[in-house]
Amino acid sequence: MQNAVDPRNMLSAMYFQANGELLRLMDGFYSNIEDGLFELAYGHNNQAQQRHVVELMRELRFRREHLLNTFSKRMQRSAKLWIEQDDSEPEYLEEREIADAMATKCGGHFSPLLQTVSERIGHAIGRDVNRQHLPISPEQVSYHFVMSCRSVKFDHYSIATVKSLFQRFVLDRLGGIYGGLNQQLEGAGYCTERQLQVALPSSA
Repeated sequence: MQNAVDPRNMLSAMYFQANGELLRLMDGFYSNIEDGLFELAYGHNNQAQQRHVVELMRELRFRREHLLNTFSKRMQRSAKLWIEQDDSEPEYLEEREIADAMATKCGGHFSPLLQTVSERIGHAIGRDVNRQHLPISPEQVSYHFVMSCRSVKFDHYSIATVKSLFQRFVLDRLGGIYGGLNQQLEGAGYCTERQLQVALPSSA
């Protein structure tokens, strides 16, 4: 049974919790990135590629706090604007294309679970919800990561270099966050579209 809590407050609290879990995944990404980049660097005989990866490793270490803080703030702001239906935040098309390409595999893998989450949220707030537009979707997480990389002046080649590591240590591990969101929404009494249709009284 649904409780009397304002759904917007509930969603804000849920997204805040999910953002904390996402930042733990980002810490895992950083904990593994040097080993991953060494593998990339020395898997090639190209010395220019090796130098680039070593320089990128140094920059990632130096820019860690800035990148993570920017990422966290972008995720929080995105959730707030989405809940308030405020579309005033501009979106950068080139970065969006890069992010969507990064998120393709993850988005496909978690699509059924994300669809369930989006339907429950739609029931909670009384509006249609596109799963790709959820603040915690793979597409949005990837976009804010790309934008955070751009904020520390990483070029497209550098972003492409760390893409596979971000996919492995962040995007591929989002299932636990989505499962937690689904359980919280279900526990709060919010239904999927199929459940709502079954619950509708049949016409005489």
